[in-house]
Amino acid sequence: MNAHHIPERFLRQIWKFRRFDDSRLMTTDGRRVEIISAGRLNTDGGPDFAGASVRIGGILYCGDVEIHETEAGWTAHGHHRDAAYNGVVLHVVIDAPPGTPGSLTRSRRRIPVLPLRNSLTAGRQEIWSMMILGERAERKGTIGCAPRAALPESQALRGWLMKLAHERIELKVQRFEERLRELSDESRLTLSEPSYPYEEIPFGLNPEEIPPPPPPNPAVDYSPVHLWLQLLFEGALEALGYSKNQRPFVRLARIAHLRGIAEKCAASEGEEQLLTAEAMLFGIAGLVPSAKSRSDPGGRSYVGAVRARWEGLRSTYHGEILNPTEWQFFRLRPENFPTVRIAGAARLALGILQDGFFRTIIREIKSPAVPETGSAAQLESNFIVPAEGYWSGHFVFGELSGIQLKRLVGKQRAREIVLNTVIPVCCLYARLFKDREVRERVHRLFETYPPTDGNTITRMMEEQLGGPGYSLDSAALQQGAIQLYKYYCLEERCGECALGTGENERR
Repeated sequence: MNAHHIPERFLRQIWKFRRFDDSRLMTTDGRRVEIISAGRLNTDGGPDFAGASVRIGGILYCGDVEIHETEAGWTAHGHHRDAAYNGVVLHVVIDAPPGTPGSLTRSRRRIPVLPLRNSLTAGRQEIWSMMILGERAERKGTIGCAPRAALPESQALRGWLMKLAHERIELKVQRFEERLRELSDESRLTLSEPSYPYEEIPFGLNPEEIPPPPPPNPAVDYSPVHLWLQLLFEGALEALGYSKNQRPFVRLARIAHLRGIAEKCAASEGEEQLLTAEAMLFGIAGLVPSAKSRSDPGGRSYVGAVRARWEGLRSTYHGEILNPTEWQFFRLRPENFPTVRIAGAARLALGILQDGFFRTIIREIKSPAVPETGSAAQLESNFIVPAEGYWSGHFVFGELSGIQLKRLVGKQRAREIVLNTVIPVCCLYARLFKDREVRERVHRLFETYPPTDGNTITRMMEEQLGGPGYSLDSAALQQGAIQLYKYYCLEERCGECALGTGENERR
């Protein structure tokens, strides 16, 4: 292989399908690398893979991964000058000698370099063959079972998808648990904190109250409710980012932080409080327009107020500010623009900060008088944000949209927030606080939750698993299909799949 150039699209497949020995991965500066998640392939501008999780030298990093044949590709492609690559946590290459310095981002951070040459598990001809076949399969968009035609609908198929759905929820629970521990550690390390409108989770016999858990580690205290509210806030903003803007939205939620928003908004009420929250989020996002930016006549007063409020906040804010280039507007429907979603996020933040918000979530899940379908609608209503004022007629600063926007966060997006954040967070709560009732109710809610609009994966799996007319008629089945595709079909784990082994047909 040494004498042959490998196209970068094949290099991406090597990383995506892990065509190397995981036990032999080492950065050029001698640190052990463990891949938790390879991330998702990015087909737009920016790094090759987004949302990866890798442990480097015993420390877990979550961010982007860039792939090149050699380390020199980083500067050759100009990534050291592009802020879109500031979130890269690992630079993967085929060749790089030991001691090669890490690649440098525009923010002047060194990125570890991981050479794969000595870890590849196959020879040159075999790798080329696998890459070509893999590329063809991806272009066809088929799964391994497809040649057998659509699989018949059966309880066995539903059962397998439901099992995978719970497997997917468990992965999310573990992710939130790790983040909860980080938040607890951050809270304990804070030497002095201002007073915030948060209550401690109370202890009592009232079933509507939340008892303190017996923490597995006495040093970890999960009882402060602001930890759980921050989890909900981060999960909600991640959902607002869809696939293209998830990373900057999560960063925004962590940098701005609910406690920071609460502190800045504590001295005001009503519209003034909302203006402060908007200015803070737009400012930290790097999206407040300059004084020289054009603005439509009807919106000048609002834009000027946001700018003035941010300038006032900026004098006391010493944290990180995102680069405007980190936000993707390209190939997005205007109602999904980051500006629209950030306006919605400001209103969500103030809603989550209301007294008893988390208690309300738990109550709605536990309520025996409300069937699961009713609980779903109640939970979603907490995250639906109607459009108002300036953002009912604008998608970006300075330009009238020409149409009336009804919601900043609609029902389908609220449904995604409940499925991907509220349900796993409540599962985690039930586990840590040993609340059997919440655990049972939230699992029933998940299994009966109405389906979402779906995406390219769920639509493809519907067609190939069941054929024309087949429908994944619940959100859980959709989640199971996504888990099947990402962790079995793409990884070619057919021997571990009930469908791939024919187990489904034998039942």
